[in-house]
This record gives sequence, structure tokens and C-alpha cells, in this order.
Amino acid sequence: MNKFLTTTAMIALALAGAHASAHAADVKEVQMLHWWTSGGEAAALNVLKEDLAKEGFAWKDVPVAGGGGDAAMTALKAMVAAGTYPTASQMLGYTVLDYAQAGVMGDLTETAKKEGWDKSVPAALQKFSVYDGKWVAAPVNVHSVNWLWINKAVMDKIGGSQPKSFDDLMALL
Repeated sequence: MNKFLTTTAMIALALAGAHASAHAADVKEVQMLHWWTSGGEAAALNVLKEDLAKEGFAWKDVPVAGGGGDAAMTALKAMVAAGTYPTASQMLGYTVLDYAQAGVMGDLTETAKKEGWDKSVPAALQKFSVYDGKWVAAPVNVHSVNWLWINKAVMDKIGGSQPKSFDDLMALL
């Protein structure tokens, strides 16, 4: 399990263990709720599956496609309400904190300390990985909801340049 958590942390979306340590140790199986179902995402997930298999754990895939995770979070909410927590679930920042506050997240602190997560995970990400002094999530993919994509061909056509500030963006628009 430790290698799995280390590997996923390096790949960088929040993967949170809901009672992960106890469940995985008991049955040597990780039930993973996620929405990585498209080609490239599934390929990345296969790397995690293979690493986990090397550690002697079975992987039980619980894919929920679509909606950028909305459908998966609905499924997670139902599972937790029913008391059938997955071992791990892909989550986004504030959702991790909501589940941690509800007391349904596993404690990954021992692994995090042993592997030095406090030194390798930036403080901004620790905000969504540590709750009440305990590591409850391992960041595995980091992106932001406020990215702006610029079409270079259009930019070249209009003679524009990449904005460096919000005022520059408004002027360009």
C-alpha cells in the first residue's frame, strides 16, 4: 500500500482513502471509485493498478463515467450513507475536506511521515490532503478550475499576445 500511495502522489486529483489502511490490510483488495474512464485516463489508471498488484493487492475497479466526477461523487455519497465505503476514491479538494470533517476518511499519516509527504507535497495541496493534523488524502493529479486556453492560430491571426494579467485579458477580449 505504501508504494501505491507513493506512486500515486508522484503522478499527482485527490485520491482519498476512506478507511483505506484497515480495509486493504484485511482483504488485500483496493476498491477504487473513480471517473478516469477515457482512453488516456484509463491508461494512467492501469499504471496504478499494476503498481498495486506488485505489492500483492487486488484492484476492484468502480468506474463512474462522465460529468467531471459529479456522477462519481453521487455514487460515493450513496456508498458512504450505506456504510459500504470504497477503499479509495478520486475526489476534488473541498470534497476531501467535507468527508474528513464527517469522519469517514482513513488516516494516511504514518505512511505520509515515513515517505516525507510534508516535504514533497506543496503546502497549497496539503490544505486539501491534511485535516485536523492527519493526512487523509494523497494528491495524484493536480489541476485548476480557472485555466484559460488560448487558440494560438486565432491569436496569431488577430496579432494578440498572451495576457499576463486580468487587465491584459480584458483588453484582448
